[in-house]
Parts: sequence; C-alpha cells; structure tokens
Amino acid sequence: MNLIWIAVVVVFSNFIISTDGRGCFVDPKIQVVRIPNEQQWILLREAKRNCTYDQLTKWTNTSHKGLMCDSTFDDVMCWPPTAAGTTAAQYCPSYISNFNVTGRATRHCRKDGTWYKHPDINVTGWTNFTGCLNRPKGNLLKTFTHLEIIYGIVTTGYCLSFGCLSIAVAIMLIFRKLRCPRNTIHLNMFLCFMLRAIICFVKDLYTVPEGRSHVEGGTAKLSTVGTTWPCKLVHSVFNYAILASYTWIFVEGAYLHSLIFKTMTESKKFHRYLIVFGWGFPVLCIVPWVVVRKTFEDTLCWSTHSPEHKFDWIIRGPIVVSVVVNFIFFINILRTIFSKVNDSTKHIPHRHRRMIRSTLILIPLFGVYYVISVTMPDCMDDTTEIVWLYVESIINSFQGFLVAVLFCFTNAEVKKEVHKALVSRSSKKLLHEGEKLNKKRRSN
Repeated sequence: MNLIWIAVVVVFSNFIISTDGRGCFVDPKIQVVRIPNEQQWILLREAKRNCTYDQLTKWTNTSHKGLMCDSTFDDVMCWPPTAAGTTAAQYCPSYISNFNVTGRATRHCRKDGTWYKHPDINVTGWTNFTGCLNRPKGNLLKTFTHLEIIYGIVTTGYCLSFGCLSIAVAIMLIFRKLRCPRNTIHLNMFLCFMLRAIICFVKDLYTVPEGRSHVEGGTAKLSTVGTTWPCKLVHSVFNYAILASYTWIFVEGAYLHSLIFKTMTESKKFHRYLIVFGWGFPVLCIVPWVVVRKTFEDTLCWSTHSPEHKFDWIIRGPIVVSVVVNFIFFINILRTIFSKVNDSTKHIPHRHRRMIRSTLILIPLFGVYYVISVTMPDCMDDTTEIVWLYVESIINSFQGFLVAVLFCFTNAEVKKEVHKALVSRSSKKLLHEGEKLNKKRRSN
C-alpha cells in the first residue's frame, strides 16, 4: 500500500530529523497540513469515493491514444490515466497531516502500460511522496550540519565517560580497602553508566527499517519490512539503561539520606535491597512497556513514541517520581546539614562529607535537567530546538564522566589509596635499583 510513504515521511519528520518544534512549528513560507487523525481518515474515504466517481464517469468515456496506465486510487491520492513511459505528478493532498501542499507526489507509468512497482514492496503501483516532506532543502542541510556536530559531541562524551568509568571500576576492584557498602553502591552506578554508553554505541549500528502501512478498518496500521526484533531489543535495553541510570542516582540519594539519619545504614540486608532495587526496578518498568508497545504500537524499532498514546510515560513516569523523591531527600539532607553546622555538639564524619557533596551536586543537576526535558513544549522554533539538542546531547553523553569524577577521582579515600600504591611501587622500584647497584659494587 502506498500509505507506507505517509508513515515513513511523518515518522521521519516528527522524530528523526525534526527541528521545527517536534513537528509543530509552521514556517509561514510553507503550507503544511495540520489536522486531527479522525478528520484525516474521513477526508481519505471521501477522496476515495470521489476517485471512484471520476473513474466511472469522467475517465470511462474519455478516448486515449496509445498505451496507458489505468486510473487508480493509491490509498492516498487519485491518479488519472497516464501515458506509458511518462511520470505523473500532482500537488500533495491537503488531507494528510504533515504534508507540504506545495510539494509534489509522483507516480511512474512504465512503457508496458503498468504502474511502476517498488522492488521491496509487494503492491500494485507505487507513489513517491518524498516531495511532500514539509522541509525545505536549506533547512534540511542546516539540520544535518548541526546533527553531524551533535553526533561528534555524543561520541566524544560517551567515549570519555566509558573510559573514565572503566578506570573508576578498576580502582574500586583493585584496592581492597575501598570495598565497603558505600563504594559498592558507587561501583554499581559506574557499571550502569558504562552499560548506557555501550548500548548507545550499539544502538547506532541499527538503522530504522523501512516502514510499510495499510488501512485496516479505517485506521492506518504501520508495520516494517524484514526482521525488526534485533533493533527492538537494542532500544529496549537502551531505555532500560536510561531508567537504570536514574534509578541508581535515586539509590545514591536514598543511601545518603539513610546515612545522615542513621536508619538501616549498617544493615547488610538494606545494602542488598538497594542493589536489587537498582537493577530490578527498571525491569519492572521496561517489561510492561515492551508488552504495551508490542500490543498497541508495534512500529519500526520502538524508537519513536506516538504523541497520542503517550506510552513513553511508562518509562518517564517512574523517572519523574524518582527525581521528585530525590529532591525531597535533597531538601531534607540540606536542612539536617545546616542544623548540625549551627549546633556545635553535632558534626558530620569527615568520610561522609565528600559523598554528601557529590550526591548533592548530582541530584539537582540531573534531576532539574530531566524535569525540564519532560516539560519542554512539543512546539519549539528551529533555533530553540537545535539549542536544546546540544544541551541534551552534552548532558546525556557526559553524565558518566561527571559520575566518575564526583564519586571516584575526587574521592579522598580513593586518592589516598592510589597515592599509597604509587609511593609503594616507586619505593619498591628504588629498592630494587639500589639492590642492583649494591650487587654491582660487590662484584667490582
């Protein structure tokens, strides 16, 4: 069916390269269709009825010279009889949302009098709706230029994050004195952000497969050509990694809160519960999301979300809740710290101060960013959208680097152990060289 191109164009414009307000901003120089889906399908059925009427009346009695392709309705537009070996062109219809009515759709009639058939799509005739994409060439080139820069930022950020997190994990595992419940939680958070970096690189290896759609019961059903389960699996793991990263930030906040108020902090069961929660809670959210997507919106690689269904809130909702609870922890911890500063009889152990500073930086920084990201309007102008893409890319890709710096590289315990190891190694080296020198002197 030729509705495939509606689906591909709309998805492409709204979710892949869109910088005009996530599909909402209308350039006054372009006439772009914005109508509800219900009205769209009513107008589609009306267009089909009109086409059938023209086929029975206007074109039936018309005499044609030479070989012709028959008139047809391609599920979107009506095409009149067309001479063999020519390409028919029409302005894009005004009843398909996101179509630019100043663009043109084309349909080729082959020399044998049959409509061109796309080699990958088993349909009778194929219409090219690429010209209906509501993007001028200048904007596309500008967008792709920015996307290349953003891709470079993302690649650099995730590479740096992965490298620093790998060093942090190695330090935590090598030095035995660093193996304590507090650092175990840090270690798991490092591993989570490493998973996120890895899956981001793996995700880029999977291109979105070609879409195909058909009308079923007056509703457009979008499916894909070929196997899609590998890329769906990758995007499911990607969403799991995002949810898990915010869950581990929540775990850090919960642990710090219990540390300050001395509630269950020394319990081994409490530490185990936190670790199980950090890795297990995202699974409890991702599984329902997978089931819902498979049942109600099994489109492409599950890499896009329909603004109508809002299924992405199955993932976003728990993250927002964790951010809000972390803010409550944040305020409560600050209140307690100020009360202890003013009270000379109370003090915070030195070993906890660095963790408090790190966590209190992490909670508002990532929390505020995520709250802003989910409350950003769907409609933004080009400049605002591009600026937000830069902000989003920098924060997301460099999160792991910041986590490694705050919880490992600036950690007093870590610096102390690394310094001791370096001093011990250099002392052994000097001792070894001294022994060599003494042996030489004795032999002489």
